[in-house]
Amino acid sequence: MHPRVDRLPQPDPDYRRFLDAVARRNADRVPLIELAVHPEVVAELLADDALAAVHGSADAAVQSVRLLHRLGYDVVKVSAGIPFELSMRSASDASALSSSQRSWQDTHAGCLTSADALAAFAWPAADDVDFSPVTAAADALPEGMRLIGFCGGVLEYATYLVGLERFMMALYDAPDLAQGVIDGVGNVLCATFERYCTLDSVAAIWLGDDLGSKNGTLISPQTIEELLVPWYRKFVAIAHAHDRPFLLHSCGRIDAVMPAMVDDVGIDAKHSFEDTITPVEEFMRKWGDRIAVMGGVDVNLLSLGEEAAIAKRVNAILECGAPTHGYICGSGNSIPNYVPASNYLTMIETVARFNGQL
Repeated sequence: MHPRVDRLPQPDPDYRRFLDAVARRNADRVPLIELAVHPEVVAELLADDALAAVHGSADAAVQSVRLLHRLGYDVVKVSAGIPFELSMRSASDASALSSSQRSWQDTHAGCLTSADALAAFAWPAADDVDFSPVTAAADALPEGMRLIGFCGGVLEYATYLVGLERFMMALYDAPDLAQGVIDGVGNVLCATFERYCTLDSVAAIWLGDDLGSKNGTLISPQTIEELLVPWYRKFVAIAHAHDRPFLLHSCGRIDAVMPAMVDDVGIDAKHSFEDTITPVEEFMRKWGDRIAVMGGVDVNLLSLGEEAAIAKRVNAILECGAPTHGYICGSGNSIPNYVPASNYLTMIETVARFNGQL
């Protein structure tokens, strides 16, 4: 392990601590949460010749469990692999830790750009979804830890399959195509969430659907409420029917649809915050008496900030969130490979000190 990891308190995980915080009950300390820690950061912190595993693989899931347990987490997010046909682009990755390329979704066009293509499309069946990372992570869980079952979102997958530009035009020019793709994705996600909920190792359900940009929602709030909210209700119903909380990750400014997410959908917690959009304290003051709040330590600060500034910011967030009993600390989004491991550890150490563990 990295020397600073070795100096952290010995782990004593209890997933019920995380569930207490999500339910805004008085947990014994502020828990930790992370949407993802890049495999290259994981390998650096394990520091015992561990190789960076492939994103989404069973090996990556096991390494994440091993590291996050040692860092003091009670839960680990894991993703089953949904085999959608996606059009990707890539280029060299300039991050210091990187030994590969960086890939991103082609925004221009996907595989479903016409009614005929949609009619001929073979949607993945429940048995097509690869649960091997989930199984591997479950087998590696130390006593007291649990998993959070994650799926990408309805809007995200729809825009991947159609292409972001073409999907936006289809909302006006071919609404039946847009609706058909959304419904196809929604059915696949329902089946995946149902399977997560059959696993004793899975303590919560997490949907990741980026609905916003820096200035507002990507599509109109009315369209979100008409096309996406009905599917979100179904996902929440699945989670709650199996006594699992439902967590929402969404980037961007989504203030206009937050009332629908809380009052209509019934989410239990919200994740993803950026200081230039909505500082997490501002969100807590508005919604912290209704839902739990996860993360909020700005990724830009974690990437470029000095350790003293990071510690000061984390403490300010903890001072605001801890009294609500509904705050779980972590980055505003995730830990990519351009966040220095030392800065990530500063966040972890600051939380441990706040909790009286260091």
